[in-house]
Amino acid sequence: MRRVPDRRLVRVREPDLSPDSVEVHEPAPGGRAVPEAFVQDLWDAQRFNRSDLTTTDGERVRILDPGDLNTDAGPDFSGAHIRIGEVDWFGDVEIHVTSGAWFDHNHHQDPRYDRVVLHVTLHADLHTGCLTRTDGSVLPEVVLAPRLQRSLRRMVHAFVQRDRDDLVCAPQWSHVPAPLRREWIKTLGSKRLSRRANRLRLRLERGTPADLLLQERLFAGLGYAKNTEPMIDLARRLPPPVLRSIPDARDRESLLLGTAGLLPDPGRLLSADRHTADAVMDFRARYARLHADRPVPPMNTTAWTFFRLRPNNLPPLRIAQAAAWFGPDALFGRAPIEQLQQAARTQRALPAIRERLSALPTVFWETHYRPSTATKRHSPALGQTRIDTLIINAVVPLLRAIAESGETMDEHVQSRPTSALLEQLPSKRDSVTRRFRTLGTAPRSAAEAQGMHELFRNYCTRGGCLQCEIGRFLLDRDASN
Repeated sequence: MRRVPDRRLVRVREPDLSPDSVEVHEPAPGGRAVPEAFVQDLWDAQRFNRSDLTTTDGERVRILDPGDLNTDAGPDFSGAHIRIGEVDWFGDVEIHVTSGAWFDHNHHQDPRYDRVVLHVTLHADLHTGCLTRTDGSVLPEVVLAPRLQRSLRRMVHAFVQRDRDDLVCAPQWSHVPAPLRREWIKTLGSKRLSRRANRLRLRLERGTPADLLLQERLFAGLGYAKNTEPMIDLARRLPPPVLRSIPDARDRESLLLGTAGLLPDPGRLLSADRHTADAVMDFRARYARLHADRPVPPMNTTAWTFFRLRPNNLPPLRIAQAAAWFGPDALFGRAPIEQLQQAARTQRALPAIRERLSALPTVFWETHYRPSTATKRHSPALGQTRIDTLIINAVVPLLRAIAESGETMDEHVQSRPTSALLEQLPSKRDSVTRRFRTLGTAPRSAAEAQGMHELFRNYCTRGGCLQCEIGRFLLDRDASN
């Protein structure tokens, strides 16, 4: 370890377990001594003074939802809701220690970062307030260092020394009555659903058509974590009226794939088999014909992420599945919102909604996950696990938003809360539910899994024990003992 004569320096290890040490200055000029993961944690947990928060050019900022941490390629947080001045923005948030890293990482030339609505930096530098997207538009930015309420050195030290795997109350979890745990988790699940529904209701009230909103959320769900934003972009370029006007399934696939920028050039087909090459050239010919009548600018191929994706999650196959929703007898073929509302009224609501979300692409996709490469035969149909995820993240919140909207009121959906669908759906195993499962509280439904995500993200990781029913119970118990 290099010796440093300045006694004000303290050496800590990087959070990625690198053997190299870092030297944390106060306040760390240039920012090189502070891990970027620390700044991500500041934003995720909102560990800074948010009162009278402004951008670098003086506009008022309200953080209505900081978004979800993205552990894959692309912006650091997705699904954020930020109010800047009088305008509500929904999109991504990018985090850096200093502003100049935006240019160092070439984000200003990467279309995946065009949906960033706010840049967050710990320290200001010469680039602060001058960040741009690919189209040259200036990116709003906030600086966190002046808003920290504790010593930066101590906060970084605590960050790298913390136990990132256990909940604070894990040692005492068994002392909390099971009914109290379950009821609090249920309450938080409802709170999470309400927040998602309110976000959609706001867009409905501002004039976004309900079927377009449904298409955006379904496309986002097909995009998986890595391709959420480009799928939303694709949905907006080709809204429901455009896609449902095309009766031929192969034509719809061609238009969507061409607009997505995912149809291979002929030069990339030299090693492809004859069937694949002929099919791709047919896709390209169909796209050229359709694009002539619908001159929608195609997306940049670099907007899509293929790295570390399972074959079933590759963008071309997911797009082909989405195309199947717009057939004459499919979900978007006629009145998609009414179809889902009618399904929700039935005694077998869950199977009925699953059936409406089923999607089977053309036969080409039985031997392809991407257009240029043939594979062994497989089923290209949209699987039930992904359909259930779409119900959780798209259908249920939107039905709730419509039911609570002042413009559209559906009494059946109101009398039969859409959260009942979540109680019928199985929970998905992930890193959050695994923590609670280890403590002996396994989620019994998707509704409870949603509550656990709300508990972990908005209470456990943010030190919100005093606002948590479980935390208060344990604190009162300790005080009485």
